[in-house]
Amino acid sequence: MIYVSRPLWLLPAAALTLLLTSGCSEQQASATATVVHPAKVFQISPASQTMLRRFPAQVQAAERAALAFRVSGELLTLPAQAGKEVRQGDVLARLDPADYQLRVDDRKARYELAESQFQRVKDLFELGQISQSQFDQAKAELDISKAALASARTDLSYTTLKAPFSGVIAEVYADNHQPVAAGKTLVMLQAKDQLEVRLQIPENLMAHIAKKENTNYQPDVEFEALPGKRFRASYKEHTAQADPATGSFTITLTLPRPPSLNLLPGMSASVHVDLSQVLSQSSQNLIVPPQAVFQGEQQADGSSQAMVWIVTADMTLQTRAVKIGQLSTAGLEITQGLQPGDTILAAGVHQAHEGMRIRPWIQERGL
Repeated sequence: MIYVSRPLWLLPAAALTLLLTSGCSEQQASATATVVHPAKVFQISPASQTMLRRFPAQVQAAERAALAFRVSGELLTLPAQAGKEVRQGDVLARLDPADYQLRVDDRKARYELAESQFQRVKDLFELGQISQSQFDQAKAELDISKAALASARTDLSYTTLKAPFSGVIAEVYADNHQPVAAGKTLVMLQAKDQLEVRLQIPENLMAHIAKKENTNYQPDVEFEALPGKRFRASYKEHTAQADPATGSFTITLTLPRPPSLNLLPGMSASVHVDLSQVLSQSSQNLIVPPQAVFQGEQQADGSSQAMVWIVTADMTLQTRAVKIGQLSTAGLEITQGLQPGDTILAAGVHQAHEGMRIRPWIQERGL
C-alpha cells in the first residue's frame, strides 16, 4: 500500500477547524479559572452583644491604713509581721513606756497637791477669810494640773499601737528595738474581707455614663489567677478628673474577697461590663469595624452612599447600601441596611469587586 503525504493546507476544512477550536477552548478555560482570595470577614452580632466590653483592672485593698505612733520612742516589742492576719484591737507594736510612765507619775503628784491646796482654799473662801481672786487662782491651778495629768496618760497610751480594724499586715517598716519618730509609718494594714478593683475608662466613654449610677447593676470581675470564674462587684466611686498622663478616669468597684484565692493588691483582673446598663443612652444599633464601610460612586448632587461588601452564601461579594450612625470606641454604628447574622468584608474593601470569590482568612500561628 502506498501512502501519499499531503500538506496541512490540504486537510479537510472541518478537521482543521476542530483542531483550532479545541486549542482555543483550553486557553479560555485556563484564563477564566476562578481565583479565590483570602479575606478578613466580620459577622454582625446583635446590638446587645456589642454593648458587652472587657476592661483590664487591678486589685486593691478595700481599706488600707498606714499606722504610726503618735509619740516617739524606742520599740520595745513588735508582734506585727508582714502577711500576718490580725483582729481589731490586736497589739501591733509597743514603745518603751518608762519615760511616759514617769511623766504620768509626776503629773499625778502635781494634781494631788493642787487638789489638796484647792480644798483648803475652798474651806477658807466659804468662811469668808480669803478673796474671790485667791479662790479662782487655786481653782485654775487645779484645772491645769488635771489637764496635764490627762495629757500624760494619753501619751502613755500612745506607746501601744493597735489594729483599728481586722485585716492583714501588708508591710512593716522597722525592726524591733529601733528608735521610731512620731508620725512615721510603721505598719501598713489592709482589710481582709473586702477587695477593690480599679479600672480605667476612656473619656469618650465616661462622657456617656449616666449621671445617676445604676446601683442595682453589678459587673463581673474575672481574676487572672482564676480564669473562667467570675465574681459580682458593686460600684463604689469614680474620679472626677482625668489622669493627665492617660486621659482616662478611674472607676472603683468592691466585692467580697473570694475565700479560695489569696488575692493581693497589684494582681491583675478583668471587668466585664454591659454598657447598656451604665450609659445614659445605650445604642441599639449594630456595630461594625469602621474600615468595613466605604463610599460608593458620587451622585449627581455630589453626595455619595455608604456601602459595605456582603459575603453571600456561595462566598462571593455583593455591595449593599447602609446608613451609618455615630463612631465610638466600640466601632461604627449602622442604623439601616444590615441584620444580625450578616457577614461583611472587614478589610481591603477598596481592592474588592462585585462577584469576587473569597474565603475567610485565618491567621497562621506565629504570623
